[in-house]
Amino acid sequence: MPSQSKHTILLDCGTSYAKVHYCGTGRRRIIPARDIMRHPDRYRVAAATGHNAGVRTQTRVNELVALAHGGLALIPDKNFTLLDCGARDVKFVKVRNRKVRGMDWNTECGAFTGQVIELLARYFDMDTSSPSASTGRLPVVCGVLGMTAMFDRIAQGAPHEVAFSEFLRGIAFNCQTLVGRPDVLYLSGGLCKNHTFVNSFSCEVRTLGRYVLLDGLLRATDASQIK
Repeated sequence: MPSQSKHTILLDCGTSYAKVHYCGTGRRRIIPARDIMRHPDRYRVAAATGHNAGVRTQTRVNELVALAHGGLALIPDKNFTLLDCGARDVKFVKVRNRKVRGMDWNTECGAFTGQVIELLARYFDMDTSSPSASTGRLPVVCGVLGMTAMFDRIAQGAPHEVAFSEFLRGIAFNCQTLVGRPDVLYLSGGLCKNHTFVNSFSCEVRTLGRYVLLDGLLRATDASQIK
C-alpha cells in the first residue's frame, strides 16, 4: 500500500492537548497531545510551540513569544495584559503602546492548574457553565495543593459545588496577583470555556479561546510560504 502523505501543520503542543493548524487549508482542531507524541510521522511540523513542541519541528517558537504575537494579532488595544492558563502552568504578557513590556510564567503557583481543574470537573460532574456557588476563596498555593484544600473543605461538610467554586476563586486570585491585578484581563486557553472560572475573577475578563498561540505562530513565521 502507498504511504499516506503527511499533513504540514503548525502545532501548539501542550501537556494535555495539541492545537493543530493545517497549512494550506487553515483548518484547525484540538486533539490529545499523546496522539502527536505517539504518531509524529503522520505530520510535517513546520513550526511549533508548547511544552511538548520538540516533535520533529523545523522551527520551534518560545511559548511566551507565541503568546505575545497572538495577543498582538487578536487584541486591538494599545495596552493590554494577556494571561494563558494551560494544563501545566500559567503564563502572561504585558503590552504597552503595542510593545511587549513584560512576560513571564509560573510553574509553581500555577502548577498543573488547568489539568487539575479539568480532572475535578469531570470527577464531580460539575456544570462549569453555572455561576459560582460561593463567594469564598481557598488559599490555593498551586493546582495540586489546592485540590487537597478542596477535599479538606468537602470533608468539613461543604458541598462539592461550594468547595470547587472556592478552589477556582483561589486560583483566579493568584492569577490576578501574578499579572498585577489589571482592570481588564484577556484570557486564553482551555479554561476560557469554564464560565465558573472566568466569573471567579474580580476584574473584567475577555476570553480569546484556545488558538491564541497558533495565531502567534502564524504571525511569528512566514506561514504563507508553507505548503
